[in-house]
Formats: sequence, C-alpha cells, structure tokens
Amino acid sequence: MRARIGPLGPGEELIDPEIFYALYSKVAAEPTRNSEAPRPPEARVHPFAGTRETPVQGKKSLAPAATRRPSAGTAAALEAEIDRATHRDHVARLAVHLARAYVSAAALLRIHRGVLQGVCGEGVENCGEQLLFPSDVTSPFAEVVASHEPVRGLPPQDGLGARILGMLGRDSVQEIAILPIVIQGRIVGLLYADNGAEALADASFAALEAVCTRIAKAYERLILARKRDPLPASVRSMLPSGEGAAPNERRVHP
Repeated sequence: MRARIGPLGPGEELIDPEIFYALYSKVAAEPTRNSEAPRPPEARVHPFAGTRETPVQGKKSLAPAATRRPSAGTAAALEAEIDRATHRDHVARLAVHLARAYVSAAALLRIHRGVLQGVCGEGVENCGEQLLFPSDVTSPFAEVVASHEPVRGLPPQDGLGARILGMLGRDSVQEIAILPIVIQGRIVGLLYADNGAEALADASFAALEAVCTRIAKAYERLILARKRDPLPASVRSMLPSGEGAAPNERRVHP
C-alpha cells in the first residue's frame, strides 16, 4: 500500500534552506549531460516607426557581391542616364550607383509627412521599406532635415542615429556624410554615404553634393512632366479620342 503525501503542516518545509542552497549551487555549477548548443544572440529589432522588425546580422554586408564601384567612364554614363530617366525609382538606383564611384557605401532615403524611409542602397544592409523612422527625433538625419544643410563627421555612438547606422550595417565606419535633396526649398530626401574605415575625401564629398543636385533636378523634371501629362502615352493611346489629353489639347468632336 502506497503512503499518501498530505499537505504540509504549519512550520513544515520540504527542505532546509541551507541544504537547498548547497544542493542548488552544486547542480548549477555542473554542466548538464545534454547541454544545448549556445544560442546565437537575439536579433536586434530596430525601434523605428514601422510594422516590420528586421534583424541586423553583425557586420556582414547584404550588398550584392557583384556590385562594384563604377569607373569614371561609367560614372559619366550614369549621369546621362539619370538626366533622361523616366521613373523616380530608376533615378534613385542610378544615383546610388553613381555615389558608389566616390564612397564605399551609399543609401537614398525619401521623406514624406515627417517620416524618413529607405529607398535603396549599395554597400549597406536593409535600406528598403523596413528602414522607417521619424525625421524629427534627434539624430544627424534630423539635423539635415531641419537645416537643409549637409552633415559630415563622426558617426553617432548612441541614440536613434546609432540605431539607424546599425540598421544600415555601418556602425563601425570612420566618418559619415548625410546630404539633403532639395527641390525649390523643399527637402524631399537624403543621401547617406561613408567610406568605410577611411575618412571621406573632400573631393568625394563635393562629388556627392553634385549627385544630390542631379537627383533633385531629375525629380523636378519628372514632377513637371507628370503635371503636363498625367497619363503615360501608352495608357492615353488606349482611351477614346480626346480623353486623357491636357485641357488645352482636348479635342472637340463635331
């Protein structure tokens, strides 16, 4: 007949505290027989205003291995392509590739209603829609947005600025540059750049400023083109005669 274990009475304990402490210390100090392999560090989650959480995987660059800095001749061709690009996203990708002619890493961000969002980048990690943060929280990025002037200097070591660089995978660089893209006094985007373990050359920084000017002109050209012709030619050609034309071009049928 098995003995029944009843509830503890007043003042009764399962084990003396001193014995329990000695036993616990001995067990805690011994490795378990089926010890688990050490877990990798938890993925860092960017505390930005977004819906997706994206881990930052150390210092490993997610840029395509085949991406190389364009040569001087290629840079001239890229400038020409930017000047005749017909889509905003094409301008952004071409401009980032052009910026790589002068630096190790570059990224383009857009600003809309007080929020900065990644567009594309080369030599950086995670510069797509998952890179999303407010433009008015203290950081070098917010400084550029507020002043419309470029910032060049040491990377931030704390705060939102450091988190953004961690998201980009560029938190160990020597120097950073953040430049505004301005159209008629309105800032529409930012260009981020760094040269890895080396400082930025003055000539490279001046070239980046020229890239931003070219981006702004391309964006402005596309905005004006869209105002003049709201519908693409391919779409307009499928409409009945006269529909989709500008007000001063609308045909009058008898």
